[in-house]
Amino acid sequence: MLQRFCLLLLAFPLALFGSDPDPKIAVAVRAIETPEIDGKLNEIIWMHAEPLTEFHQYEPFFNATAGQKTEVRFLYDDKAIYIGARMYDNSPDSILIQLGNRDDELNSDYFGIQLDTYSNGLDAFIFEVYASGVQRDRRRSDETFNAVWESAVSIDSLGWVAEMRIPWSALRFVASEKQIWGLQVQRSIRRSRELIQWALVPKGVLNTSAYWGKLHGLSNIDPPLRLSVTPFISAHLEHYPYNLTGISNFSEGVSGGMDLKYGINEGFTFDMTLMPDFSTVATDSEIKNLTAFETVYDEKRSFFKEGMDLFMKGNIFYTRRIGRRPLLHANIYTGLKEGEVIYKNPDKAQLINAAKVSGRTNSNLGIGVFNAITANTYAIVKDSAGSQRNILTEPFTNYNVTVLDQGLNVNSSVYLINTNITRSHGLNNENVTASGITYFERSKRYSFTMEGKLSQIFAKNDNEQNKQVKMDLGYNYNLEIAKVKGNFQFSALLNAMDKNYNINGLGLNHRNDQINNEAMIRYSFYEPFWQFLHWSVSLTFTNSSRMSTGKNTERSLFLFTNSTFKNYLWIFAGVDQKLTKSHDYYEPRTAGRYYMNPRETYTFFNFSSDYRKPFALDGGIEYKMNEEDYTETTLTINPIVRFSRRFTAQYSLRYSIQKNNIGFVDRLEDDVIFGNRELKSIENVIISRYMFRNNLSLSLWLRQYWFRGAYNKFFYLCENGSLLQNDDLNGFHDFNFNVLNVDLLFEWEFLPGSNLEIVFKNFIMNEDNIIVNNFFDNFNNTIKSPQLNSLAVRLLYYLDYQMLKKDKKIINA
Repeated sequence: MLQRFCLLLLAFPLALFGSDPDPKIAVAVRAIETPEIDGKLNEIIWMHAEPLTEFHQYEPFFNATAGQKTEVRFLYDDKAIYIGARMYDNSPDSILIQLGNRDDELNSDYFGIQLDTYSNGLDAFIFEVYASGVQRDRRRSDETFNAVWESAVSIDSLGWVAEMRIPWSALRFVASEKQIWGLQVQRSIRRSRELIQWALVPKGVLNTSAYWGKLHGLSNIDPPLRLSVTPFISAHLEHYPYNLTGISNFSEGVSGGMDLKYGINEGFTFDMTLMPDFSTVATDSEIKNLTAFETVYDEKRSFFKEGMDLFMKGNIFYTRRIGRRPLLHANIYTGLKEGEVIYKNPDKAQLINAAKVSGRTNSNLGIGVFNAITANTYAIVKDSAGSQRNILTEPFTNYNVTVLDQGLNVNSSVYLINTNITRSHGLNNENVTASGITYFERSKRYSFTMEGKLSQIFAKNDNEQNKQVKMDLGYNYNLEIAKVKGNFQFSALLNAMDKNYNINGLGLNHRNDQINNEAMIRYSFYEPFWQFLHWSVSLTFTNSSRMSTGKNTERSLFLFTNSTFKNYLWIFAGVDQKLTKSHDYYEPRTAGRYYMNPRETYTFFNFSSDYRKPFALDGGIEYKMNEEDYTETTLTINPIVRFSRRFTAQYSLRYSIQKNNIGFVDRLEDDVIFGNRELKSIENVIISRYMFRNNLSLSLWLRQYWFRGAYNKFFYLCENGSLLQNDDLNGFHDFNFNVLNVDLLFEWEFLPGSNLEIVFKNFIMNEDNIIVNNFFDNFNNTIKSPQLNSLAVRLLYYLDYQMLKKDKKIINA
């Protein structure tokens, strides 16, 4: 298989063919006076700049004339770049202006620019402002990027106006006498779902920035000192009904810390968070997990989301590992002495600080260094006499990530990344290294990717503390070729990892010891036809096997279709057919054992209606079945209602029922026990938000999750992967699991970059082996269970050196 794949690579078209059209040119003019950012464009200085006027539709009718006229001008001075945009509109009273929080996707017109300040096609700064005045910013490589910049909008008889002031400190660029940046300008007319672009990008291309225009005219700009600090103070109060002698039901605390951002030079930035507080971070949607794999949650902590693009190279860094549940958290419950109770067992390791340095050199070399430290974390147990002892659950740990990423041509790059964990108290140290190259030939139609990864786990000898006596070395490699441009696209993939490959210390991999081959073909219609605006269909073949045994673990065909109708109804559906039985080495939870999964068919159909309307509806149905009478049916429904431009609410219901589900139950000495069970789950979620104004909001997130399982039969797992029923096996393994969450958030951005957050949280989790079949009885039992209530207040104040310097000059004057 590898030889055939290499022959295919040799046939890969690496010749440099094709040529790019000359890019469009925009010119920025140095301002002799500073325009006021008021959304008016009244200053004469704006007339000195030549406007951009040639815009064309990207959506819905590609390359058609824009439905409304647009004019955009650029000015700059020693402090900032200024953008003035006049969006003409024949019906200004029909401009959609929904309010929302910063960075939200809103049902509103917007105007935006994209700046590739290095002109390398690898990244860009994106600044957008809605007609309602809400700002949205990001980078192509970092959706969480937030900068402090000014904007103002106004609606008048001609349409609407947007003004922006983006300080040089919000950007990164190379110091040179003249600057030439990649530029894209676009506007959304929401009521007609029209997206217009100044530099029209062809449909079906991956590296869109290769088709952008250029911004000329910037000269003699000195990159300013980029230094900002955001001190914060937080206070919290918690209540949980322990109702135990000597243990208070209340806990409280006050803490403070600081986030610091320093521009080392024009290309590199140092970020640091000291004694961070995450008490106001959104709650995770916890579930009962019956699978062999851990539950994966999204990162919600801002420091671990912003500016992390470089550190995601190789996909070996999972930021939720830092500050995770302590490694020895569960050991406390089995290590209690007689008469002892748990007084405190923190579910998160204490993060002392985290810092990162990242950026790019003039030669397009990206360099990143990330480091985080967690302190010793202890559980506290008390006995009946009031004595207490501390038990270590997570030792002092240092986490480090170092990465180099050399940009080649547009979107091509080669990288090297290393992650390292160093632990005290004799626990394992871990090290992972990955390197790879992604290459796009000149026409940008084809790409080639090659990656290799090594994992090392250093086990320590208890008799010789801190002496590394054993190393488990694992590897993973990946090869892929793909056609990524045009109506017809394809890809071919080979991925292999040995049985020792393990990056779970600071990364995430659920499987190892496998070889995976995958081939995909896709055809897309980008132009409207019949009732469709867009339509695509793809077919993927997957063949996977156990590397050490050669046994099949998956052989499947997946058919997927995705279409948008002219009324903006979006439908996506698919069928995943397992072609043969497969060996499942993970469900038995026992090394070397496997379960023979029967052939299976999975189908789904989902839809999403037009979000322009005050009422929108998403939903879908999923159905799964196999040749041994297993069935699973899942229904989802999600209505979204905009009561006004200020108030929005949505409800989500997900209901699932599985019959004759087969899964792991327990181990009895050398025997692996499986069970046949009926599983039912229901999840209700309510999300609502009221905007008092653009920078002041009240949000509610309420979630109820109910999962129950009833066992019917029990089996021994045989050596050949089959099941042998045994009626003598028993044990009450039924479960009735509930989670109830409430997050109520008041948020006020009282100054740019400065926030006041007040969060109330309610959390209930309970589990019993007695199943309650009535929804209302179950809900009543849940709300009567012990619940954790918390109130947190967090105040952040943003201080920028350039702003302080300006204020000082005013005072001295």
